Amino acid sequence: MSNSGIITDLSTLTPMMQQYMGVKMQHPHSLMFYRMGDFYELFFEDAHKAAKLLGITLTHRGKANGEPIPMAGVPYHAAEGYLARLVKKGETVVICEQIGEVTGKAPVERGVVRIITDLLP
Repeated sequence: MSNSGIITDLSTLTPMMQQYMGVKMQHPHSLMFYRMGDFYELFFEDAHKAAKLLGITLTHRGKANGEPIPMAGVPYHAAEGYLARLVKKGETVVICEQIGEVTGKAPVERGVVRIITDLLP
């Protein structure tokens, strides 16, 4: 990801991150909780924003365009509390779950199963 927040070459990403970007591009203005095993992970700008809003650790996973990919995460079993806090702060959150079976080295199929937002004025 460049300083402008734009990935210039998706082919440099791992298959999992290519999958993430494909879903994220469909929901560019929402935070995306992306299921990775027992955690929901957020990447790039979502990671920065969630770390700030929730007071969670900002770390990194892999690289994009030679730069570390920012990452933050919350345990699956504690997600509802974090989701409630984000929605209370005016955020819309997209939940992207593992919907396929693990088969070989290909990324597990994932899809959006919920979009959480505060519809109150």
